[in-house]
Amino acid sequence: MASVTKNDLIKRVVAKTGKTNKDVTEIMTSTLDAIRECLEAGEEVRLINFGVFSVKKSAARPGVNPKTREKMEVPEKMRVKFAPGKELNDAVANVEG
Repeated sequence: MASVTKNDLIKRVVAKTGKTNKDVTEIMTSTLDAIRECLEAGEEVRLINFGVFSVKKSAARPGVNPKTREKMEVPEKMRVKFAPGKELNDAVANVEG
């Protein structure tokens, strides 16, 4: 499966909207920055028909150092979670992986 970069997305938005590459780049960067700032503040970002970004704490757990095979404790940390919305789930339901 191919990867799509931020620049690829910008090109697609430019093609769909007719806006300039500069304008779309500024809007895309500002949008991603705003999402990051909300998550850093512990806020949930809910995009109707797309999905929900949130921050959740993952519990500490036992792990293994892959280099030394030594057992260790992986500390708890905050992680970004994404839950797709129904329309996004339906849109990709038949995609072959």
